[in-house]
Amino acid sequence: MKVRKKRKMKTTIFRQLILNVIIPVVVALLVLGGLNYFNTQNLLVDSNHDKNEIITEELLHILEFQDVALEVLESSLDGEMANYSSQLINEHFNEVQNIESIDLDSLRRLIGINHQNVDIYVINRNGIVVNTTFERDLNLNFFSFGDEHKNLLLHVFDEEKFVSERFAIEATTKRLKKYTYQPTLNGKYIIELGVYSEQADEIINFIKNTLNGISKEQESIQSVELYIGADNPFSLTENIDLSENQKKVVIDIFKSKNDTSFISDHSGSMLNYDYFYMVRKNTDLYSDAVIKITSDRSSQRTYLRNELIKLLIVFGITIIAVIFLIYRKTRVITSPIKRLVTHVNKIAGGKFDERAQVEGNNEITKLSEHFNYMLEEIQKYYNELEEKVRERTQEVVQQKEEIEAQRDNLAEKNEHLEIAYQKIEEQNKHITDSIIYAKRIQTAI
Repeated sequence: MKVRKKRKMKTTIFRQLILNVIIPVVVALLVLGGLNYFNTQNLLVDSNHDKNEIITEELLHILEFQDVALEVLESSLDGEMANYSSQLINEHFNEVQNIESIDLDSLRRLIGINHQNVDIYVINRNGIVVNTTFERDLNLNFFSFGDEHKNLLLHVFDEEKFVSERFAIEATTKRLKKYTYQPTLNGKYIIELGVYSEQADEIINFIKNTLNGISKEQESIQSVELYIGADNPFSLTENIDLSENQKKVVIDIFKSKNDTSFISDHSGSMLNYDYFYMVRKNTDLYSDAVIKITSDRSSQRTYLRNELIKLLIVFGITIIAVIFLIYRKTRVITSPIKRLVTHVNKIAGGKFDERAQVEGNNEITKLSEHFNYMLEEIQKYYNELEEKVRERTQEVVQQKEEIEAQRDNLAEKNEHLEIAYQKIEEQNKHITDSIIYAKRIQTAI
């Protein structure tokens, strides 16, 4: 029973310390660890967002530089293209009846037009390309490019004057091309000139190289792409065909004009796709665009996982250390108490000479000192009580002896009285017998 009480006391103290110390420590560590983890995660997200915004702003400035450079280039080409168009209209197509079958390539060489950079298109009233030096566009219906392009051609027919458009992206080659339009003198056709420019190609290549340079400078960024064409988007910087899913995403962004992003696991890597809608001002090349930034977030995921592992390790080591310290402290606390209980049990068995060991300078020390003092008082009281009991016992023994002596004296007296009583009885019997005898004699007489 005594052992059970000791174990219960020790378990209770240890349990109380665990409940009162470990649980608050665990909660605090979990809260701090969680806050640190999510704060790190938010910092990484904010860092990625800020990085993408910087890239977008940088790209916007580059495109603004592109617009200025193309505008300067166009101003030098407008006069040259107007001169070529005027020669074709006024000198070669003024009375030509076979305009739809004439060898435009030979005519181009005759005039001195660079056959590698300039193409000639003959467009009828229905928007059909009936003759051209760019064979891939022969019989192509320009009205099918949309109402905006159709209205442009109809406007050229109505105005009957030379119209020069700014550089545009040619859908088939993805190259910059400048177009001019001028109706023939009879008003049945439009002569369109499309001119490539090596300087314009250099500007586009500069943009491509800049975007590729961004992905090389930023280790986590795999690619930066620029999409144009809201109805049929294509990449201005990459010679790739968009999948149907990618095209749908880009078209939705053009329509909603909202940025979006999503994450996808690809071959064990966590790829993050950020799409940014960009409105461009003061340009006719493309009024809006979508920037796609593909980032590999695997390293960040690994970093967060390592941070979580570090957190768990620190958490585990801290809990083990705290439990060990509590266990050591529990032993420091319970050892004097156990010794004190041992002394109490001995005292309960009558060993009043036992004393608690006084060591240290804490509450247990004070308790031991007070316990020893109380024990001394109890022993002093016990000794006094024992002395009184001994004296009382002696008194009782003495009284008992006196009573025994008195009892013996009384017994002796009783014995004498008994003898005297017997003698008296004998005398009484003798007298009685004498009386009876006297009466018999008297009766007989």
